[in-house]
Amino acid sequence: MGGYSKIGRTNNKEEPSVPGQQKKSAAMLILALSIHSFFEGLAIGVESTQAVFLQLAAAITVHKCVIAFAVGSRLIHCGKSTMDMILCLACMCIMTPIGVVLAIGILELLDSYTLLIVSGSIQGVSTGFFLYITFAEMLFQEMKSKHDSALKVSFMTFGVLLVTASTIWHNWNGDHGH
Repeated sequence: MGGYSKIGRTNNKEEPSVPGQQKKSAAMLILALSIHSFFEGLAIGVESTQAVFLQLAAAITVHKCVIAFAVGSRLIHCGKSTMDMILCLACMCIMTPIGVVLAIGILELLDSYTLLIVSGSIQGVSTGFFLYITFAEMLFQEMKSKHDSALKVSFMTFGVLLVTASTIWHNWNGDHGH
């Protein structure tokens, strides 16, 4: 593993050491998360019941707080100015409401059969994009660093088990949002 350089940045292969590479990496992260946020908005907008809509909106709001903290930390690490950080985070966060409005607008124009097809397609693309970002981008980058790998795997396993238990409990109780 690499050590610390004289300016305090790591010179290992897990993190880009050239400032231009760090800024490009941060820009790609913001772009990917902005697209992800747009698809989250689409997923919220196609929900058919108010209760599920509100539950999903609340869950994504909490999710956004965690993501905003992580992205803010990454932008600080990359040396972005405060104004750049505000603009990047605002761009990322505004995409969810845009997706919601677009989905609701599209769904208002469709008949019930087409609505089901479009809703299912949007939810499928949103889920696929979420899984891609999670596994191909975020987890891959996080697991490249060998620092605290056992702890990372433990928390990842705990998260998967928690979501699985929650899904089983939700289905066991027959609460399907209908």
